[in-house]
Amino acid sequence: MRPLAITLLALLAAPAAASARDMRAVRERAVRWAIAHSGLHERGTTNRSPRIDRWERDMGIRIGQPWCGAFVHQAFLRAGLRLSARLIDPDRSYRDAQANRRHLHAIPIGSVRRGDLLFFAFRPGLLASHFALVRGRPRNGRVPTVEGNVSNASRLELRGLAYPVLAARVTG
Repeated sequence: MRPLAITLLALLAAPAAASARDMRAVRERAVRWAIAHSGLHERGTTNRSPRIDRWERDMGIRIGQPWCGAFVHQAFLRAGLRLSARLIDPDRSYRDAQANRRHLHAIPIGSVRRGDLLFFAFRPGLLASHFALVRGRPRNGRVPTVEGNVSNASRLELRGLAYPVLAARVTG
């Protein structure tokens, strides 16, 4: 009876390992999509363009909002994972990550890797007001990111690790 129990346990453990592998692939596809769409500009300072409007429609939200969350949402949607529309609001998503809900799991900032999210608090009174998608491991106190809605465009950035207020890993 013992070998059967071990075999059953091995079978039950296998999907979790495959799921982790699948999520690494999803995060990788999201980063690749985001990098390929760096340089996209909104019209003036309107928070709008045909693509940005489409991303916000894909989320089912009002058009014309600050769109860093729509950029991240679209990257993961294109990678095969639909995240919550709450992603449009970094402050609410910060709370989701802290509570390990809606596919977001808080992690130590220094342990981020490709495909993780960094939260920034650029506006007073909010826990977070901006997102970045990590595109590489931290090095020399800095981490490479790809972000939407930075000076009215999506951009490749290099952020100091002293500035994020939270990091999160997207989970399945």
